[in-house]
Amino acid sequence: MAVISGFDNGSVARHAGLKEGDEVLTFNGREFSDVIDYLYADSLEEVIFTVKRKGRVKRVGVIKNATEPLGINFKCGLEVSPKRCKNKCLFCFIDQLPKGMRDTLYVKDDDYRFSVISGNYVTLTNITDKDFERILEYKLSPLYISVHAWDKEVRKKLVTNPNTVTLNDKIKKLVDNGITVHTQVVLCEGINDGDVLVETMTELYKFYPMVKSLAVVPVGLTGHRDGLYPLKPLSTECLNRTIDDVEKFNDGKNFSWVSDEFYVKTGRSIPSYNAYGEFEQIENGVGLVADFLKNFEDSLNGVDKILTEDKSIAFITGESFYEILSSCVERLQTLTDAKLDVFAVKNNFFGGAITVSGLVVGRDIIAQVPRGYDKYVVPKNMLKEFNTVFLDGYELDEVRRELLGNKICVADKNGGDFIEIIKR
Repeated sequence: MAVISGFDNGSVARHAGLKEGDEVLTFNGREFSDVIDYLYADSLEEVIFTVKRKGRVKRVGVIKNATEPLGINFKCGLEVSPKRCKNKCLFCFIDQLPKGMRDTLYVKDDDYRFSVISGNYVTLTNITDKDFERILEYKLSPLYISVHAWDKEVRKKLVTNPNTVTLNDKIKKLVDNGITVHTQVVLCEGINDGDVLVETMTELYKFYPMVKSLAVVPVGLTGHRDGLYPLKPLSTECLNRTIDDVEKFNDGKNFSWVSDEFYVKTGRSIPSYNAYGEFEQIENGVGLVADFLKNFEDSLNGVDKILTEDKSIAFITGESFYEILSSCVERLQTLTDAKLDVFAVKNNFFGGAITVSGLVVGRDIIAQVPRGYDKYVVPKNMLKEFNTVFLDGYELDEVRRELLGNKICVADKNGGDFIEIIKR
């Protein structure tokens, strides 16, 4: 049941006659079933709601501007239970998780609704004809799609699902119906790199600007792959060749990028801030370093001194970001009398091949970072569940107690709040 629990201030829906406690049954003759229906109704200029109120069915019409929100809050009925993934991807990260983690971390979802709501990447292999027509009718945009390879047979090998052969036609139909698409490739050496990747970029770019961007990210391999397909980390030769292929293709296009990890692992210079266009793939680790450095530099403009009561501050990161963060902290050290140190945490929990800060866990921090600093600083992307819990279940405050620190602070991932972090 989709039951109204209240309204935002100035709600046009409330002004039109909807009331707290109304159960919404339909809108404009359509069944009202989940948050996607609400988002679509919210985009319309005229909505006729059918509601049940005190046992009686009533109709309430709302007229508004398309950009004006309805302002309705619901107590229940709009929750979305994720559709489970039907693929068996060779590189699936969830298949590589160690045992004993939170149950929710083992859930594999492949749900177009979360692509719209949260920007999750989906393969569209388990989508029904009815759901696909819903996407087209509601013009759900943008969608984030894992393509991996334009070649159907290569993609079928990667995702191990024959339904993936229809993806190319689905992408064509999406863009023909005015739906914007962002895409990604998880690169596996010897399978979808080289000529296969060049073909993928070439074919997807034919749909630009409706297919608006492509991110190429390296396969992530943990130390828990017993019984899984024998993938290997990308070689330095593959990393360099892929950077060259993508940069050559992308010249002047602002369409395709490799993630920052390619540059960090090869020691090549990170592209400039202006090379990343609108940073539409930043959540995929594309342009994250360039954005971080720009925000960091902007925050230092006009700053001569940073005063703090803390005598020692420890910055915690993953191995791949250590050099970059260290260079920033060296700049900060010239502005404060506090002792600033940076610690790169080796990922023993997932395995040494995992070096990104977003997968550093609490127990590895406790095991490796020295005790007794007045303040510890961790990046926001290390924490899940409302920024209080590491992936291994350790609470932020639990890590602080183990480190014998007075404070543990969470730094925004964009690099613009380090001065405020030191001052706190």
